[in-house]
Amino acid sequence: MTQVILKNDKVLQNDYFFLDNIANLPKSNTQKFIVTATEWLENKKVFREKKNIGIKLNSDESVSLIKEDIKLFKIIQFNFITFKDGRPFSEARKLRNEYKFTNEIRASGHIIPDQYIFLIRCGFDSVEIESKKKKFWLEFLKMDSGLYYQP
Repeated sequence: MTQVILKNDKVLQNDYFFLDNIANLPKSNTQKFIVTATEWLENKKVFREKKNIGIKLNSDESVSLIKEDIKLFKIIQFNFITFKDGRPFSEARKLRNEYKFTNEIRASGHIIPDQYIFLIRCGFDSVEIESKKKKFWLEFLKMDSGLYYQP
């Protein structure tokens, strides 16, 4: 399943790959990758040496799990387990306001286009979607009139 990134209403290629096994850890410090919170907590001594690391938190995981290490991440990706779970909205806001995180915050998982503007308002920079849904998302975003009833 190929993923594309929507950032500022534009489609970008995903520069990051998901590292699912520490045995596949890139030798280069320039390669960009994302690990799960569990993988990070188990192997953070090894990962700390890498410069382009990101972390993936599921919607039932709090940023407090990684609060001591937040400044090390180039990207924090929240995986929405279900589109009904709004906790990542609050977690993104917390990252921006309390932890002063200025790097990229990305949404992935079960997200619907209706949520896009709310993601951006809460501090998300980008959304990861399946490439087969790209056309639908882009058509939906074109319908956005820019008029909002809530700040």
